[in-house]
Amino acid sequence: MKELKLGMNQPITRRDFISGAAVSISGSLVWPFAEAARPIQGTETLANNYPPIRDGMRGSHEGSYEVAHKLRDGVRWDNPEDSGERYDLVVVGGGLSGLASAWYYREANPDARILILDNHDDFGGHAKRNEFWHDDRMILSHGGTENIENLHRYNDRGRHLLNSLGIDANRYSEFHDEKLYASYNLNWSVFFDRETFGEDKLAVGPGKPSWPEFFKKTPLSDAAQKELVLLYESDIDYLKDLNPKEKIAFLQKTSYEKYLLNVVGISPEAVSFVWRSATWAIGLDQLSAWVAKESDWPGTSGLGKLATNPELASKEPVFCQFPDGNATITRLLVRSLIPGVAPGKALDDVVTARFDYNAIDLPSSSVRIRLESTVIDVRHKGKLNSAEPVEVTYVRDNRAYRIKAERCIMACYNSAIPHICRELPDEQKAALSLAIKAPLIYTNVLIRNWTSFVKLGIRGARCPGSYFDSIDLTVPTNIGRYRHARKPEEAVVVRLFRAPLVAEMRGQPVSEQWHAARTSLLHTTFETFERNIRDQLSRILSPGGFDPMRDILSITVNRWPHGYAYGHDPESGQVAWMLDELPPERSPWIAARKPYGRIAIANSDATADAMTEGAFNAAQIAVDALLDT
Repeated sequence: MKELKLGMNQPITRRDFISGAAVSISGSLVWPFAEAARPIQGTETLANNYPPIRDGMRGSHEGSYEVAHKLRDGVRWDNPEDSGERYDLVVVGGGLSGLASAWYYREANPDARILILDNHDDFGGHAKRNEFWHDDRMILSHGGTENIENLHRYNDRGRHLLNSLGIDANRYSEFHDEKLYASYNLNWSVFFDRETFGEDKLAVGPGKPSWPEFFKKTPLSDAAQKELVLLYESDIDYLKDLNPKEKIAFLQKTSYEKYLLNVVGISPEAVSFVWRSATWAIGLDQLSAWVAKESDWPGTSGLGKLATNPELASKEPVFCQFPDGNATITRLLVRSLIPGVAPGKALDDVVTARFDYNAIDLPSSSVRIRLESTVIDVRHKGKLNSAEPVEVTYVRDNRAYRIKAERCIMACYNSAIPHICRELPDEQKAALSLAIKAPLIYTNVLIRNWTSFVKLGIRGARCPGSYFDSIDLTVPTNIGRYRHARKPEEAVVVRLFRAPLVAEMRGQPVSEQWHAARTSLLHTTFETFERNIRDQLSRILSPGGFDPMRDILSITVNRWPHGYAYGHDPESGQVAWMLDELPPERSPWIAARKPYGRIAIANSDATADAMTEGAFNAAQIAVDALLDT
């Protein structure tokens, strides 16, 4: 009965719901924007030929990782077919770093012929676009990489790339509707689940009208409430006996949980309330207290100004976010590299432009992108420093093909490169194998309306203890002809975030926790995600009239078993949460990205930086290395 109430039996894919009604496969859907007004015949054709609108299990979707796992397990594809193709540059990986590598290389060599190979059915890597349609309206969200968090973190060449694509982060205030949710008096909130806190309880407005009054609305004990009030309201320097350098060292080697329990002195119950952000993909038991300080989390405000990069810290951050996250950047990159793939020339028109995926791999194009193609072997033909080309072998539709390239950039997971580039020196393979990826889940749920949010007075909720760490309405942005929902009666996307940690691994080293989480994630079915989505949204929103059976129209789960890039510190054996002060000998990603003959290495792994600027920086390093050969 509960399954029926949650709507688990309801058809929800866009093949069932387009423009708010069932559409037969023989029908047609017309893109409502003039610059892309070609009809797409049939919903089946639409879903099969336009990856951004595919729902269900996305991210590392079925078909994208099986070949790589077979390669890891020793399977080999003998006698690949020679395609006869030869390129100036082959890029392995079509994410932000791979696309940026192609862009920088072409900037230096405008006539270069470039092929980008990627194992997914869409370009962009983690910067994926989730596109929904309802009542003839495009509704967007991001399936991974979310924003330009701070333009000042980009170096000159990174900013040059963004500017060349037409991105001006300072325009964010033009298209961000900061008044929409405020006009409905929507606040942030905290949802306490009964499994963790004894009852389901939604507490609206953290800190409003004061922390003592807010905590009275929660199921926390009186003792925990008093501890938390002190934690949030005081500016105590809990490390007053240490100088700034000693404070930084202490915070970097101490988990935030231990800092709260042993230094601040609050109880485990109070700690359970404190923010555990899915952004960092790990619990407070292993997250560095230095990360907490950098993020200005509770209990750190009294420690004073501490910065390993004072120049960056002194600048006001320049933030920018697009309706589909940094998929806008990847779309601009692809359109720049292959102009015929989509109409338009500016940021304002790329958001609604429909991309022609049949045009991304044409023989007549100087730059080509070949999707659903997993590279299994990269090697120099002949001696390392000879004039012979690099041979690249990839598998597509279970058949192996070989192509030749003057140069190659490996912009894929660095830990996979030793299995692909077997001629690399053993020391470099070992360094590459230390690359650490944190698994993550970005989920987008299209709901019929957001009236329940308005009735409850919330725009989102932090959910300590729940399956998903947080839920929120998409950020209201309006660019070009794209319009976010303006009224509560209109359909909108709810975002849910989860770090898929395994409870039994709590307290274990980060790398072991992430390995267990990755395995668990790959074995979690879409049905499990859907049930938890429906259950959690129902428990939070049903007091506002939300009905999961009626109101959920579509679900897209973006699973990333290999998500955010982090560095491995061989001295401590742990994740290097902050890289500023690590010397080269404790930064194995530097040795890992060393060019080898005509092969260079990129991807955010190569800079141990999960941010877009890290991916761009890795691309620059790789391209510069090849241009010097």
